[in-house]
Amino acid sequence: MSTDEVKKLIVDGDIFMQDKDGEISKIAEIQNFESVQENNQDDAADAVRYAIEKEKSKSVSITITRESSIHLQKMLGIERISRKRFIKLLMGCRIQRNDANIFADIVRKNEYGYCPIMVQAVIEWVIKEIQKGEE
Repeated sequence: MSTDEVKKLIVDGDIFMQDKDGEISKIAEIQNFESVQENNQDDAADAVRYAIEKEKSKSVSITITRESSIHLQKMLGIERISRKRFIKLLMGCRIQRNDANIFADIVRKNEYGYCPIMVQAVIEWVIKEIQKGEE
């Protein structure tokens, strides 16, 4: 999914959705969640995914464990990664180390956290700039 499309954001137990116009609306509040299956970390992620897909249900209450929270953040691509890992991911996309360091500095100065979704945003921006240059 492109970062230009609908973005999902989890902040302090609330789930927000940003539309194409940039308006952010609260779609769910995480309060209490009971898993019927033991040792299944996907339950919380599935519950949140279901709440997001069902736009009619504006009030969903779930409580998730730390492990499920980490799993959910990884699924959405918003878990925090180190600067070194961020640069390595950019280098894996064929960006030179010096350029990757410059992008990492830009992300840090704009007070965004290092996360995989930011790697995707940087790559998409580079592709758009290359396409503009070819036109």
